[in-house]
Amino acid sequence: MTPHRRQAGFTLIELLVALSIIAVLIALLLPAIQAARESARRISCSSNLKQLGIAFHNYESSWNVLPPPVLLAAGPRSVPVTKGWSAHARLLPVLEQGNLYDTVNFSFPFENAANTTVVGTYVSVFTCPSDSTQAARTGLTAFAALPATAGSSYGVSTGDWFVWGGFGWNASRSAFSPNQSRRIAEISDGLGGTLLMAEVRVQQAQVTECGGQLASLSPEDVPGSDVPSDRKFLVRDESACSSWTSGHAVWAAGGVDQTGFTTALPPNASLISTFSRGEETDIISVREWLGGPTYAAVLARSRHKGGVHALFGDGSVRFVKDTIDRMVWRSLGTRSNGDVVDASSY
Repeated sequence: MTPHRRQAGFTLIELLVALSIIAVLIALLLPAIQAARESARRISCSSNLKQLGIAFHNYESSWNVLPPPVLLAAGPRSVPVTKGWSAHARLLPVLEQGNLYDTVNFSFPFENAANTTVVGTYVSVFTCPSDSTQAARTGLTAFAALPATAGSSYGVSTGDWFVWGGFGWNASRSAFSPNQSRRIAEISDGLGGTLLMAEVRVQQAQVTECGGQLASLSPEDVPGSDVPSDRKFLVRDESACSSWTSGHAVWAAGGVDQTGFTTALPPNASLISTFSRGEETDIISVREWLGGPTYAAVLARSRHKGGVHALFGDGSVRFVKDTIDRMVWRSLGTRSNGDVVDASSY
């Protein structure tokens, strides 16, 4: 009789122990992997802004001015008759996007059917990898004529609180202002202490067209540093406003709501509106293409923990922490206010 041999193998308990050990190892490694990926995304985001900084300087070398953030033509009663193209669109030739630029029909507004393909084209240098899942969206409610759009994670510095007073009024104090093409030489506060761009979030909630319902409506009445950010900017009667979740969703569109930001509040500050049902929001009095006057708390925001990447006039890119003093941040947003900001202060 042949003796019965016991076959080698794992018992159920041994298998469960092995699986438990593997699960623990994965749990330990996963945060490290996620941190490494986020670090890579931050490096890529910073690289995007450096490319944009070079593009701004190349543009200024060719045209002797920086690209305007939006150009609006006056119609009857000084109401703009077109929605202007963004500074991003004008940078395309110096971003090695000449083919895309050649397809832009600047004779028509960006939302015209002639520009549908352009507006829906994803441009990687305009998008932070941490924000890339929100970079494109179809059926955009704010611009129903557009079947698809691609957003931008970077906005130009378009104002502190005051953005635009309308045709014939003062322009903003920042590096960019509607209907203005400014020269680098006009940045008298120092290129290293003046913001050109900062991160913003694609598909940002916004409360707009609030008009006189906002608390402060004067170019000189910039909300003070002693007022909590989630109180001063609340609208008196939010039922008089419009609400969107489509901010920074169209890189081709000029205007602070789509391709700009303001330094009214520090990066990632808590700005809550009851109209947006407790979500973080931006607040705008009247958008530029509706005639203004435009006052806005359009915040620099990112999906990176602790702050945002910002591009300065000298082409440098720095990570600005959320904890920056709001008056220092506001000073970085002005071009010729006599402010000299020490980089070590932020």
